[in-house]
Amino acid sequence: MRYLIVVALTLLLWNCSRTPRTSNRQDAGFTGEIPFTFKNKTLDNDSTIRVYMNVEMKRIPEGYSVSQFLSDYSFSYSVVQEYASKEVLASRNLTFSDQTVKKIAPGTFTLFFDVYKLSIPSAVLWLQITDTKTSQKIRNDVVLRFNTNKFSDEFAVFNEAGDLPYVKHYFYATDTLQIKDLRSTEKQMIVTRYNHDFDPALSPMATAGKNVAKTLEIDTTFMLPTNQTFVLGQPGLYFFQDDTSANAGVGLLIVDKRFPRMTRPEDLVEPLIYISTNNEIKEIASTTAPKRTLDTYWLRLTNNNESKARRTIRAYYRRVTQANELFTTYKEGWKTDMGMVYIVFGRPDQVARSKDKEVWTYTQNSNFSEINFTFVRRPNQFVENHYELMRYVEYEPIWYPTVEEWRTGIVER
Repeated sequence: MRYLIVVALTLLLWNCSRTPRTSNRQDAGFTGEIPFTFKNKTLDNDSTIRVYMNVEMKRIPEGYSVSQFLSDYSFSYSVVQEYASKEVLASRNLTFSDQTVKKIAPGTFTLFFDVYKLSIPSAVLWLQITDTKTSQKIRNDVVLRFNTNKFSDEFAVFNEAGDLPYVKHYFYATDTLQIKDLRSTEKQMIVTRYNHDFDPALSPMATAGKNVAKTLEIDTTFMLPTNQTFVLGQPGLYFFQDDTSANAGVGLLIVDKRFPRMTRPEDLVEPLIYISTNNEIKEIASTTAPKRTLDTYWLRLTNNNESKARRTIRAYYRRVTQANELFTTYKEGWKTDMGMVYIVFGRPDQVARSKDKEVWTYTQNSNFSEINFTFVRRPNQFVENHYELMRYVEYEPIWYPTVEEWRTGIVER
């Protein structure tokens, strides 16, 4: 028996499409509401690029071992210059050992391999994972930068042992971390903490945008050496640099221990902005009794139907939790453009991605035959994988009927 496999290719980019549907690329699959996720982290290693890969498997028996895992699945890659390129510049069948694969939790493995640098600025690596019994394949892409001086290509947030980089941007106040590179370079990091509450995403029709501050107020600044463990201890956005005159650095978000779930009433009211009227948003923003406001809000929407209210609440906040898990960068996932679209529309039916763009396609909906949301990658000093939605007023006749389904308890597609 084969088991559901969830792969996280550790450059912090996320992809999804429902498995048997395909577009110009089949990157991942969905099972229920939980997708196959592909994230990757690459680090410069002199003449090679090291690619870290997390593999999480579902519904496996207790004691499923590394040897069983490597027997059940095989791995290979090919490298092309661009997404549309057909000419293969390099390829390799991957062989792993107990030195290059680690079991970090039941059903969760971390693997890594090296790719030799080519004499071009960048390339696309297509990784293929094959079920050795059924020959079913999962395919995903990794963007490789061969010629870069980016700080984030050399340094990353590692675990306490210092042998594995993390594939996420958020951590807890009690987590023991360290900043390091593959060569164990000794540097003094300048760490800046921002205690800033970022705004939620604007609606897809908000083409005028919103005036936002171009600078963030600094809360504290301190020094930390590389290759030594630390515990940050206080929530907030932290930015690690070795040179404050450069924009590049490593950003990480320290979050509440409940995250990615939201359980406190004062937190639960905030994500309602995506399905609320202007008057409701004003009421939510000014409330001094979030629990009462929350109860009143959902009961009013469902005409005091408590059963329908409970179902809608569960469905909505399940989406919020998943958005936090999938899209958190320098701010919580539910506040991002991708998080907003995911919460309201759910998982996309197809995803197509290039180096700087993702297009989510939704089909077979009662409100429309097909709709595309295009997200453009706009890196900032904190993260490389910040995506912004291309907004159009034409989304209005699609957005509002979908929001209305949430407001009337029709919650699942």
